[in-house]
Amino acid sequence: MFDKIKDLYHLKKQASALQKELSETIIEVTSPDDLIKVEMSCDQKVKSIHIDASYLDPSRQENLELQLKNVLASALSQSQQVAANKMKEMGGLEGLMGGM
Repeated sequence: MFDKIKDLYHLKKQASALQKELSETIIEVTSPDDLIKVEMSCDQKVKSIHIDASYLDPSRQENLELQLKNVLASALSQSQQVAANKMKEMGGLEGLMGGM
């Protein structure tokens, strides 16, 4: 029984370390024209959005919305990939669970 408790403690410790590492790993994605930049942590929290002033012209609203959607989707996808790779490095779920 104590082995299971030890395993659970180890699992919690590994999960906390992974969460901390993901929150500290930042992905930066820019639009193809470099006028929009998004920074997102790998725990998928948007840290910053920069939009060049030239995009704020009302005639460019549709393009701005499209580019922002694409940049956010790319940042999300990249952060998910980094998280998956870090989880693999730990041996996946089996590694986190210590072979339970």
